[in-house]
Amino acid sequence: MNLLSFRLMMSLLGSSWFPITAQILTLGVFALLVAGGIGGTTGDAELANELRNTNLANLLVWCYWWPIIIIAAILFGRLWCMVCPMELVAYLACRIGLRRKAPPFLKTGWLITIFYALILIVGIHTLAIHRIPQRMAFYLLMLLAAAMLIGLIYEKRAFCSYVCPVGHLLGLYALISPLEWRADDLSVCKSCKTKDCFVKKNHYRLFGRSCTSNLYPATIKDNRECLLCTQCLKACPNDNLRLSTRRPFADFVGATELKDAQTAFVLLVSGFVVYEILSEWPTSKNILTWVPNHICDALGITGWMMGTVSAVIMFILFPAILLLVVTAPARIRTRASLGTIARTLALLLLPTMAGAHLIKALLKMTSRIPYWPHALSDPMGVLAAQKILGAEVVLDQSVPNLLHGTVTFAMVALLLLALVATLVIFAKSPSVKKLDLPAKVPVLVGTVAYWSIFGLTVLNWRF
Repeated sequence: MNLLSFRLMMSLLGSSWFPITAQILTLGVFALLVAGGIGGTTGDAELANELRNTNLANLLVWCYWWPIIIIAAILFGRLWCMVCPMELVAYLACRIGLRRKAPPFLKTGWLITIFYALILIVGIHTLAIHRIPQRMAFYLLMLLAAAMLIGLIYEKRAFCSYVCPVGHLLGLYALISPLEWRADDLSVCKSCKTKDCFVKKNHYRLFGRSCTSNLYPATIKDNRECLLCTQCLKACPNDNLRLSTRRPFADFVGATELKDAQTAFVLLVSGFVVYEILSEWPTSKNILTWVPNHICDALGITGWMMGTVSAVIMFILFPAILLLVVTAPARIRTRASLGTIARTLALLLLPTMAGAHLIKALLKMTSRIPYWPHALSDPMGVLAAQKILGAEVVLDQSVPNLLHGTVTFAMVALLLLALVATLVIFAKSPSVKKLDLPAKVPVLVGTVAYWSIFGLTVLNWRF
């Protein structure tokens, strides 16, 4: 079903003032979040653990904005990218910038993977940008500055296409989405003489510009790269675009293949998501962090360096071990290359990763409800955090307790859906079909073992 056939949807997405009006609005919200984080800082780790929830800006960014855009990407595609203020800033900078061609290294995608690794290892687990509001504010400003700088140097949408790790992750999760943005009638595209949606002269129009993500609507194969900016809809003289419903996970059973940099990115995120879920339950967190803690103890590593070393072990070393365990036996008796096996494994991990990310989103949004009265009454949050830490204030857990059963049911449902989807993809994906049996078996075993980490955790934790 083409959703653009509904007048209201077409009026909104086809309007010249959409999405720029929404982007201006989100830019204003962005500025307020930065302002709300400045000044919210502490050197006390225990206080920071409460401050992350009592500071209104920090609470909104990490416990609601981030979970919501993950949910939106899985359900609707790169919906956040449609209204992201970074795209607007990068576009405006590009209009007055040098417009140089992006170098080959940027186009490989490795910069995004490295950037995301730095955010996880240095930003989150060393500098605690998710716990200290002022550092969160500086992080947001850094993203804004990067978007502006890249826009001033390189042509088109270089920041969104080759630098932004948020959009990259959302693009991978958009493969699951039951919606797709495509050309409606390929014969119309073929007969079109002007190619207004793609032609170079329209790249820097304010309204109805041609695609600066280097996409031609008639040849879009999956949801990874399209930002849903709707500019091609405004540019097309034939109204030949559609926003259509489809079967979820449709891109996985198509010709979708991950690049090497995307494979590394998925493996990196796979380790992070394991930490995100297992850290919710003290028992599983102790099991997960046993190796990092003992390595740090053996090497005499203390203080902030413990976070860095632990993150490297959990987000790089553990996924690398999983990859090695899968590829080593497969390589003994198969002709498939290491890269082919790794890319297939990463593709099969995505449904479980997405399901686990959704679980984390639900846990965050529901468990932080008790903090709202305190964050609203004290937006900076320092005094509220001190009172909670000193037991002067007791959080009202009635709503999270009421939702406990519902959240548990949702967790189980999401994991089972992820498992079923993975098995269907394994049976139908062209990437899997290219492998011979000696390669398929360890890939499947590794994928199910990864899923079992979450399944066993939820089973033992919630039941």
